[in-house]
Amino acid sequence: MGKLFHRLLYRLLSLEGYLRVVSRLFFLTRALGIGRRGRALEYNYHLPNLVSRGATAIDIGANLGYYTRPLADIVGAEGRVYAVEPVPVIFDVLKRNVAGRENVTLLNYALGNEERTIEMANDSVAAAGYFGTGRNFVSDGELSGEAIRFTAQMVQGSKLFAEIGKIDFIKCDIEGYERGVIPELRPIIERHHPTVLIETDGYTRHEIIKMFTEMGYRAYMLEAGREVALDKESDKDIIFRY
Repeated sequence: MGKLFHRLLYRLLSLEGYLRVVSRLFFLTRALGIGRRGRALEYNYHLPNLVSRGATAIDIGANLGYYTRPLADIVGAEGRVYAVEPVPVIFDVLKRNVAGRENVTLLNYALGNEERTIEMANDSVAAAGYFGTGRNFVSDGELSGEAIRFTAQMVQGSKLFAEIGKIDFIKCDIEGYERGVIPELRPIIERHHPTVLIETDGYTRHEIIKMFTEMGYRAYMLEAGREVALDKESDKDIIFRY
């Protein structure tokens, strides 16, 4: 969907209405098999190669359920998906998008290395003309007049997931905050050795690769739908396998 279309929808609808329409269009696109080799969807289509029936999966930065829904369908009634999403309005639409999937546990938190209430914001409207669901950040600076602010509860993932008997898969897409979240989750990762799919870039990317390498993981990326050894110069999402 083009930026102009997004801007039009955003201006015509309420924020929740906009998010509901955008997510419905995404699920329709996926159901039709569109974009299977495109960068935006190739990892989503690859999920059946990462997760199996009966698995336990954690979706960190669940957003509107783009990964949560297919994960829930793949793991089936014998499995469980824990979907973590801190933004209240996104969380409300996420709930609608996974309604009826009894194997999904929704967690309205931000993960971090401490437990406290935090102020978050999304300032994407000023630059893009519409609300970018993946552009939420902890608010600690000056914002535009169109910025949307909200409060979230930060918790430690190592405590939140401490009682889960097994963890087979973790997907993490949290706009750079993986630098703090993933190291805090390291005891969980070292205990369960899940396959991990992570979106990361910049200096944080090098830190994340180093940490997983230390834990005995190998790094892969997708090329034409196939897993290949990670090219260190690539900025594509990374699949870590133990």
